[in-house]
Amino acid sequence: MRAQGVLSGPTTVRPTDHACWVYDDDDGFATAAREHLTEGLARGERLLCVGDAQALEQLRRAVGPAAGIDGHVERTALQFLPLSGAYPATGRLEPAGQLDFYEQATRQALAEGFRGLSVIAELTPLAADARNSGDLVRWEHLADDFMASGAGMSALCAYRRGRLPDAVLADVACVHPLVHAGPAETSFRVFFDGNGLAVAGILDAFGADRLSRVLATSPVRGPAVRLDLSRVEFMDAAGCRAIAAWVYGIEQRPAQVTVAGASRMVRRMWRLLGFAEATSASFEDTGS
Repeated sequence: MRAQGVLSGPTTVRPTDHACWVYDDDDGFATAAREHLTEGLARGERLLCVGDAQALEQLRRAVGPAAGIDGHVERTALQFLPLSGAYPATGRLEPAGQLDFYEQATRQALAEGFRGLSVIAELTPLAADARNSGDLVRWEHLADDFMASGAGMSALCAYRRGRLPDAVLADVACVHPLVHAGPAETSFRVFFDGNGLAVAGILDAFGADRLSRVLATSPVRGPAVRLDLSRVEFMDAAGCRAIAAWVYGIEQRPAQVTVAGASRMVRRMWRLLGFAEATSASFEDTGS
């Protein structure tokens, strides 16, 4: 089971982890970056730092001279890459192309003797470009699938509050299993875990449209799809409709959906709203 939850402070990002760090100022970014970089180097991973010039300078300071930054750079354990070197300098973000980039970077790190690739990316400028709004969420969700697969990559994705609309922060936060953000930005999270998709948090009318958009672009594959609702704290009719619409769409491929961890209340609401007749989803009995 992957690490997931709402973070109150810096945390160690370990293999398969995917964290969204929403911060308010330079100190908030540096605190999270220092933890991430220090732990990754100690584990023998390659650290890839991605951001604009200001972010990369902050990351260099976060490592600090005492950590022997020049030595880490020389042996390629620590790499700094401008945002334009990892993401499109112009035009729209292309999720599949981004996956190719990070797949190759992960394979290269492993081939060169590192234990994995640990990425810290300050993506505020990318998120601020309206052309990338939907594609950035799709990319983050696709990247989460890649990290959950155990391919050897983990990531801390940083976004600065105050420079991005609240809706954009909520969009990117909801596709990370680990999130450091305010309550309005963390009502629910959709992420990959084990052999399927997991949803955590509160699924209500306030976030139902966002939930529908994320699920509609989820890169689930195969004839059998598993949805884990065991971490859902509350679900109302709007949240249930969003889940049911996604299940119906999956079944048109066709594919069979198994819903795990649904409470008795959710299963009862599913029946009362007529979704048991509209879909063929099966529910694993959790006894709760």
